[in-house]
Formats: sequence, C-alpha cells, structure tokens
Amino acid sequence: MEVIENASDSESIYMNVEEAHKPSDQNELYRNICLNTTTEIPGSAGARERRKVNFSNTAAVVLGFLCVLLLAVITVLCIKHNKEMHQIQSSNDNITVERDQLQSRYNIMRVERDQLQSRYNIINMEKNGLLNLNNKLTSEKSQLQSSYNALNSERDTLQKTLTEIASCPYGWTRFLSSCYRVSSSLKPWVESRQDCRTTGADLVIINSREEQQFVSGLGENLWIGLTDIEQEGQWKWVDNTSLESGYWMNNEPNSGGYPFVDEDCAQVVSLSPAISSWNDFRCNRGLYGLCEKKIWCSTQ
Repeated sequence: MEVIENASDSESIYMNVEEAHKPSDQNELYRNICLNTTTEIPGSAGARERRKVNFSNTAAVVLGFLCVLLLAVITVLCIKHNKEMHQIQSSNDNITVERDQLQSRYNIMRVERDQLQSRYNIINMEKNGLLNLNNKLTSEKSQLQSSYNALNSERDTLQKTLTEIASCPYGWTRFLSSCYRVSSSLKPWVESRQDCRTTGADLVIINSREEQQFVSGLGENLWIGLTDIEQEGQWKWVDNTSLESGYWMNNEPNSGGYPFVDEDCAQVVSLSPAISSWNDFRCNRGLYGLCEKKIWCSTQ
C-alpha cells in the first residue's frame, strides 16, 4: 500500500511539475509542492525526486524573475532609447533648420559678394580711367606750362622791345598812339611830305576831334596830309583814304575864290577855332609840315 501511495505521489508530483510549465498561477504551483512534500519520508527516493523538482521549480522561478527583470530593463532601455532618439531627432531638426538658415545666409552673402565684386570691378575701371585721364592732363599741363613759360619769355622780350619802340625819338612829341614833329623849315606841301617820309613818318592824318584839337594847339600854320591834287573836290589823305568829315573853316574849301587858282592842299590855321581851322591852300606855298609817326603798340 505504501508503495502504491508513493507511486501515486510521484505521479502527482510529475503532473504538478508539468502543470507548472503551463501558463497558470504560480501560487497554485507553490501550494501543490507544499502539499506533496509534507508527507514524504526523508532519505527516500521520492524525496530526492522532489528535491530535484523543487530545484527545477526554484530555477524556473529565478529564471522567470530574471526574465521579468530583463524585460523591465529592456523596457527602461527602450524608453530611454526612445527619449534619446527623440532628443537626437529634435536636435537634428534644429541643426537642419540652422543649416538651411546658414545656407540661405551663405547664398545671400554670395550674391552680395558678386555684387560687391562687380562694383569693385566698375570702380577699378573708373579708377584706371581717372588715372589715365590724370596722366594725360598732367602731360597737357606740363606742355601748357612749357608753352606758357615760352610765351611769358616772349612777352617779356616783346615788352622790352615795345617799350623801346614806344618812346618817341628826340625832338618828337607824343600824343595818344603817335609821335609828332613840326618841320624846321618852310617848304611846299610835296617837299614837306618828303621830309617827313625820310624820318619814317608822313604828313599827319587827323582821325579824331581830340587829335584835331591837339594839332590846332601847336600854334603854327601847318601842312596836313590832305589833298585833292588827283581830282578836284575829291579830298584824300596821304594813305589814300577818302575824307569823310573835316574841320573846315567857314566857306572852305573854295580854291581861293578865284578862277584858274588851284588850292589843292590842306593846312591848319593856328588862329582859327580848333574845330574849324582847315583851309585849302596853294601847294607851292611854303609852310611848316606836321609829321606823324604811328606807335602801333604802346605800354603804360
């Protein structure tokens, strides 16, 4: 009977062990093990078997605990991994945004750089053009300075020459732009003119009221360079210009008022008013001649 009971107990243990591998409540497993082992005699074969089963159950429990612990660790690691992945993804997104911003700024800076480069090239071209123009102007300035110096020297030379020329010779009187001299002897009109021409002058040509007043103020009856010898009534100056207006005395010129009398040369009568002192007179009569020498350029 005892053997049969032992056998029955062993089968019960094996059944309980097999059921332990099934998905069931662990408390039921612990309860069955405790019930089956309370009646076992120490030192028997059944006890040894039950110890093996107990060890296996303990190992299974430990293994299950380890599995649960491992699952918990894995869960924690997964949560931590997901959190880190989220942080990394967020960081990557931020870096991507910053990269895009930097790329945009880089593109803008490239455009600005190209614009600045273009402006620099234009300014450089303008600078080169201005340098060339400056060199050209400097060269022209040097040439103009040389020309100016040459003209200045020439002007000084001419000034000196003109100063010498502008001075009337000894015995001559200057008025405005001419030198005047009254001849020293009484001679006919033609001979008086010849005396003037030998000195580089000629009988006076009166061109203005001021000159007329000057000539009248010399205090002599004088031959002037006016005649109608070539054609009666056509009075001309010694430079062959026609008389336009004159300073004749009343009723002059009249050829003396006598028939067959030729008064073809003009004189200035000193006792007459200055603005009406011309008289036609016979050319062969002797008078002092008034010579005039032009000063074409003068200095003050």
